[in-house]
Amino acid sequence: MERPRQAVILAGGRGSRLRPITDSLPKPMIPFYGKPFLEYLVELLRAQGFERILLLLGYLPELVRSHFGDGRRWEMKIDYSVSDIEDETGRRLTKAGSKIDPMFLLMYCDNYWPMPFEKMWKAFLEKDPVGMLTVYRNWDKYTRDNVRLAEDGKVLTYDKERTASGLSGVDIGFAIFRRQVLDLLPEENVSFERVVYPKLVEKGQLAAFRTGHRYYSVSAPERLSLTEQFLKDRSSAVILDRDGVLNKKPSKAQYVRSWADWEWLPGAKEALRLFKEAGLKVILVSNQAGIARGK
Repeated sequence: MERPRQAVILAGGRGSRLRPITDSLPKPMIPFYGKPFLEYLVELLRAQGFERILLLLGYLPELVRSHFGDGRRWEMKIDYSVSDIEDETGRRLTKAGSKIDPMFLLMYCDNYWPMPFEKMWKAFLEKDPVGMLTVYRNWDKYTRDNVRLAEDGKVLTYDKERTASGLSGVDIGFAIFRRQVLDLLPEENVSFERVVYPKLVEKGQLAAFRTGHRYYSVSAPERLSLTEQFLKDRSSAVILDRDGVLNKKPSKAQYVRSWADWEWLPGAKEALRLFKEAGLKVILVSNQAGIARGK
């Protein structure tokens, strides 16, 4: 079975919790370091081997379309399905059904998570479900739990209201689905998650990909500062070796074991200062054999 190359992103809501910011700006277009939040998702998808994006829009769609166009600037093909602002996620997906691939990745426009798609796809093939959610373990109680999982990774409960007992973990989007899930939607204007997920759970056809890595969001004002800091930390970096680059390299089979053994090379501290002033993250890598030898 060929891995999906299309991502479908739900991006049509008003973002009412973020007013007054969203009075004139859809929430996926909130800027961080000179580019909208949604652009970080586009770059993530390109890096993970996706070729096409379908944006399901409703609120202020022209602002999204004018920025992203057909996607060629990101070497992607971006298409759009625009429906009424009041449409729920289920109706947006139904209206876009003819544009959706037989296998696709479904995402929310307001969550960023450093997706390792090859691992996700391998898990999907092993479990062979109709759908697979990405579930954050939520050890830090970053948000309220809304799922309960079995040991084998099947979803036993999905509760959008988050009131059921025994919940542990939260669905963060980044879900792999077969297009046949759209057949489970009624004609009414309904939430895809609220209607379809329980039906898949009942049939034992909804799996989970667990992650301990926190996701970052623009869904509420209190989340913006954490998201801003995370995206800042994704800036350019310089990776340096240590011995012979920063400090004088010891003789063979000798190691720097304390500051008393350390001798800066000329210009090294000045270089580090310049990197820092340029806004670069400095990462130090050292593969000393002395570590393996217990020195």
